[in-house]
Amino acid sequence: MEEITQLLWQASESRKACRITLHGEPLSRVVHPYGICCTTANHIVLVCWQVLGFTKAGGRVGFRNLKLQDIEEVELLDTPFQVEPGFNANDAQYKEWVYHI
Repeated sequence: MEEITQLLWQASESRKACRITLHGEPLSRVVHPYGICCTTANHIVLVCWQVLGFTKAGGRVGFRNLKLQDIEEVELLDTPFQVEPGFNANDAQYKEWVYHI
């Protein structure tokens, strides 16, 4: 878990997309990692903007809160990203940040 957290932090700091694999999912996801936090529901999640890959949201791009414990693999990509204008680190759903961009 520590290695995964470190890789996600590196991707966030360098504003690089990453490919992640979640437990039990048939395909990977490409995401722009914005941070890791504890939600008001007491879940530790990766807050990200998903641009490609497996999703239950019908394949649409958008914000996702993915449980950190479900992330099995992280691959940093060379693709740079910019923060989506709708990202709000002060949103009420986020209780306590480990870090965020």
